[in-house]
Amino acid sequence: MTATPFALPEAVLTAISAGTPVIRAYREHLGYSIDDIAVTSGLTVEEVELIESGYRFEKGYRDRIARALGLPEGIFDEISDIPNAA
Repeated sequence: MTATPFALPEAVLTAISAGTPVIRAYREHLGYSIDDIAVTSGLTVEEVELIESGYRFEKGYRDRIARALGLPEGIFDEISDIPNAA
């Protein structure tokens, strides 16, 4: 079974190309605050901020943010400006 490709909106791609991390770009595109995502995902504001800044938490954390944004799980593994943990 092949996953359906997911296309990012042009505004998100533009923000990413300007240096905005992908998770933050998508969150801002949808008009959500960090507080909104923290509450919806069950993460703390600090965890969301760290993840947006590129800190690599386990995959489950990124999937929780994806679900909070209404995106498919694993999307931030496919579209990655997120470096692997050292």
